[in-house]
Amino acid sequence: MCKKTDGNKEYKDSVFRLLFGNESKSIELYNAIKGTNYHADTVKINTIQNPFFFGALRNDLSFTVEDKLIVLLEHQASLNPNMGLRFLLYIAELYEILIDKKDMYKATPMSIANPEFYVLYNGKENYPEKAIVKLSDLFEIQGEENNLELVATVYNANKGHNKKIMGQSRTLSEYAEFVAKVREYTDGSGLDLTEALEKAVEDCVKSNILREFLEKHGGDVVNLLNREFNLDDFVEVREEERAEKIAENFLKDGISKEIVIKNTGLSIKQIEKIIKRINKNK
Repeated sequence: MCKKTDGNKEYKDSVFRLLFGNESKSIELYNAIKGTNYHADTVKINTIQNPFFFGALRNDLSFTVEDKLIVLLEHQASLNPNMGLRFLLYIAELYEILIDKKDMYKATPMSIANPEFYVLYNGKENYPEKAIVKLSDLFEIQGEENNLELVATVYNANKGHNKKIMGQSRTLSEYAEFVAKVREYTDGSGLDLTEALEKAVEDCVKSNILREFLEKHGGDVVNLLNREFNLDDFVEVREEERAEKIAENFLKDGISKEIVIKNTGLSIKQIEKIIKRINKNK
């Protein structure tokens, strides 16, 4: 049984940030992605503890390597098309912390670290091994020359994907195994959420998957994952509420049920329920 922790603690980090948020694990992950061989003593962690735009879950990492690179690693379980903008706000806040603001007003050019941006995706949706996300994808006018750009590389970090990277980072590979085990027990075991998470932790410890980490932080991990699952449920509810509101407006404007279903993703049963509500309020 994993060690329990204080349930009243206000957890903000994700399991990913707890696992990789130190010099040795951060550089292991970076070396696996880049194919480099940096050592932990070249790393300086500078993760922003409370980035104002990241919401309730802290799943970001940032650090410098030999003072040459700023590396940002953002791990998330749901696809987010706005990553380019989030990274832009993050790097701006990070530079503000790292630089001496007085240097901006000197006659000599400043020298700032080159930024690199990565996303490790481990959600349930199908996703390619590697993809590119650009800030310019969000611009209202597409096809024109851009005066501002930011590029992030997205890697599928699910079990069975990106085997070369997984082979270079045992921690990431075992984390993918752990995520798969959590998903197995939470999706169809018949256990309640906490029991399913505890069983996943215990099974991984027995199988020597993230054993040292889970033996030390097992109770924290269960609490953190409970919180992450609850946040995901909240987001899903909010998204469904938004879709229902859009559907209601469409239907009031006389748009057919078929078109509304196609554009909102709601079921025919949900659409019929909305129609009944509209007719009742007439």
